[in-house]
Amino acid sequence: MKNNCKTKSIIFVLLITIALFLCACERNQPTETPGAASEQTGQTEQPGQPEQTGQPGQTGQPGQTGQPVQTGQPGQPGQPGQPGQPGQTEQPGQPDKGVTEPKQSLSFLFFSDTQADPETGDYSGFGEVLTLALSRYANPDLIIFGGDTINDGGNADEWREFWEASAPLSGLTTAAAPGNHDAHLLAEQFDYPAKAPANQGEGYFYSFNRGPVHFIMLDSNIMGAANDKEIQWLRMDLESDAAGQASWRVAVMHHPMWPVTENPKDAARAATMREHFLPLMEEYGVDLILCGHQHVYARSVPMSGDKVVSGGAIVQIMAASGGKGSYVAGSWEYISAIAAAPNYLHITADDETLTVAACDGSAEPFDTFAITR
Repeated sequence: MKNNCKTKSIIFVLLITIALFLCACERNQPTETPGAASEQTGQTEQPGQPEQTGQPGQTGQPGQTGQPVQTGQPGQPGQPGQPGQPGQTEQPGQPDKGVTEPKQSLSFLFFSDTQADPETGDYSGFGEVLTLALSRYANPDLIIFGGDTINDGGNADEWREFWEASAPLSGLTTAAAPGNHDAHLLAEQFDYPAKAPANQGEGYFYSFNRGPVHFIMLDSNIMGAANDKEIQWLRMDLESDAAGQASWRVAVMHHPMWPVTENPKDAARAATMREHFLPLMEEYGVDLILCGHQHVYARSVPMSGDKVVSGGAIVQIMAASGGKGSYVAGSWEYISAIAAAPNYLHITADDETLTVAACDGSAEPFDTFAITR
């Protein structure tokens, strides 16, 4: 009995000691305000509060995680490195508004029959016409001559006199079709045919592209013979990618397809050209014929063969720019406008419109004409 009492006393003392120890530990434990960040090791933040790592749309500081970076506002192409708003994505398939492909354009001058009066050999008259044209239409992309540039194409001295009067052409690109006076040495005088592609035909048949225009330069001196070789060359050229991809097809030839003066030889040649060459031009969509030879300005109405049509057909424009004087034009139903020499053409073209202004020494063009797609 005595031993049992002693054991119970020892157990009671131990329980009292343990209780006192636990109370002391509880008093030493630090208190914490709910939601406050703790600096003690092992303390955690309140659930759902992520570590702050920079403002939205900005990259975080080292050691921090930033918000998602986006390359552009919705519906617009993103700028490299430009942040967007979190959680947004670009809208697919939105085009860049206001940006269009640049149009092709071309500005060129056309002169024909620039030869001097053979009695004087003076080219100063054409020099004045040329100077006036370049002062009115500065920096053209191309200068085209429609034949009979001088009286004797085999005369080097006359070529020298022509170029002395034509000094303002320095630095400009030139092209020429042969006339009945100047077929000799033509390639030695102008950029084209000298730079013409290798597929040029016999004589001076060649073509080239500038801007939206495919130029077909024809030697009408031999077209009156209607040789199959020249006919097939024209077909091959008009079927080429160079012709098909151009917005406009312009044929340049010295003799007219539709004459305006009474000349049996010119009429016979024109009839042959209309029979053998014109159908190809119509089939492959030639828009304009530029010519000379008859020393007068004349613009035709749209023509199909020998018939006047209302539109959608070839128009022929004849110019005369030299000092030989004008011939007398007859009365033809296909002539829409006519004027005396000297004159020249300023032509502009883009992918949609081809515009012709016929000019002389007056302040404004005396005839204008346009074709639109």
